[in-house]
Amino acid sequence: MIQLDFSELALSTILPSLILLFGALCLLLINVFARVFSQALQGLNVALSAIFLGFSIIFSCNLSVGDAFFGFIHISGISILSQIAMELCSLIFIVLFLGSKVKTDDISARVGEFYPLYLLMIAGFDLMVSSTHLLVILLGLEIGSLSLCALIALNGRSKGLEASIKYFVLSILASVFFILGVLCLYLAGASFDMIHIQDVLHSKGYISIWGVLLGFVFMVAALGFKTSIVPFHSYMPDVYEGSNAIVAGVFSIVPKIAAFAVALLVFETFLQSGIVLIEQILYVLVVLTITIPNIAALVQQDMKRMLAFSSISHSGFVLACILIDTQVSISSLYLYWFLFMFSNIGAFGLLWFAQNKQESWKQDFEYPISRFNGLLASAPLYAVFSGIFLLSLAGIPPFGLFWGKMLVITSAFGSDYIYLAVIMAINSAIAVFYYLKPVIAMFVMPPNAEKPKSFLQNATPFGKILIGAMALLCCISIFMIQFLLYFIGKYVIGAY
Repeated sequence: MIQLDFSELALSTILPSLILLFGALCLLLINVFARVFSQALQGLNVALSAIFLGFSIIFSCNLSVGDAFFGFIHISGISILSQIAMELCSLIFIVLFLGSKVKTDDISARVGEFYPLYLLMIAGFDLMVSSTHLLVILLGLEIGSLSLCALIALNGRSKGLEASIKYFVLSILASVFFILGVLCLYLAGASFDMIHIQDVLHSKGYISIWGVLLGFVFMVAALGFKTSIVPFHSYMPDVYEGSNAIVAGVFSIVPKIAAFAVALLVFETFLQSGIVLIEQILYVLVVLTITIPNIAALVQQDMKRMLAFSSISHSGFVLACILIDTQVSISSLYLYWFLFMFSNIGAFGLLWFAQNKQESWKQDFEYPISRFNGLLASAPLYAVFSGIFLLSLAGIPPFGLFWGKMLVITSAFGSDYIYLAVIMAINSAIAVFYYLKPVIAMFVMPPNAEKPKSFLQNATPFGKILIGAMALLCCISIFMIQFLLYFIGKYVIGAY
């Protein structure tokens, strides 16, 4: 008879997720028993959400590498790093709700269910990156995706509901592909654990090469939808456009960090199989994902859709790090995410403040670039902050993301991916053109004839300080690179 040792549960390994689950239940009960969702109750929800996220970050930083839950949980350096990045990003975005004076333009922040779902989403994605067992990964994926789907729909706008339905349907499709991939991998390696499957593929002890190839195809499709890899990216701009700026910002970072952490585990396993066709397919996907959305972004006239297409192109740079598959490239991957996080939080935070008090809540979120014409004259601080974030996303030195792109391209050169490095450099140059369009509109174009819309007037002093801090981080990123690489390296080295 098998004896179960419950000390092997090691609950401390999933303590960050448990804290967020407990926080979600607390906020759910608070909002259930509150008669009216008032401004004070909104402040309480934001404050408690920030506290629970803060504690989860602290415990994530103190996680130990190892197995728990009878092998279902596997904490690695990549798991810890991914959890810290997701929780930090989520913490900054949630406090942006307190940074705006606008009370009538968006109902998401004034819906009690928003905050429990927000914490539940992060808990799901934390669980997703905390395991190498494919069924546990699927469980975390479903918890995070379904919660995010509800968050998108809570604004009540027509495009928000459309975006939520699209994301829900495609999430189901991605889950089906993931399950089919799990089935094929089980047939090939007789296990649900990626570490065991990795050993089987590395030793070429798989039962059927067709099971490996089909498993790879299904996994590419499943993770392609979550990471917005071309050709699985078409729904992404619509989801950005239908979401409010904060949810769109979260959507651009948090689910992708979780999905890429899993993609790193899964694709690295396939790359170690020695099947040349797998590497070639990934190479083509990287090139397409970097190039096609970059070209599509050139013709966009809406700021949010432009950011959506550009974020897909950024996903191509991250996927390139997985393809290169060296310690330097994986360090570059997480450095890229942190620098991208600072820039994107600032960009979407400014879009959140740019909402107009006079807009009906039934109207959709639209940010035509022409709306920002002559902004330097009417809102100079907003224009300067926007310029910093857009130049950073464009990869123009000395702003943040330039250093991330440079390190990714350098790692490609160092691993003999010469043509890939050249393609990334060319696409970085292309990106400058569409990122400069709103900058030129703000600094060069004459102001619009109609009365200027409110911009940073909608931000509280706290909101301005928070966005100013993100802008400062983008400007001084050259002095942070060594620290970030040292911090990232501690976890990445443990993963190799």
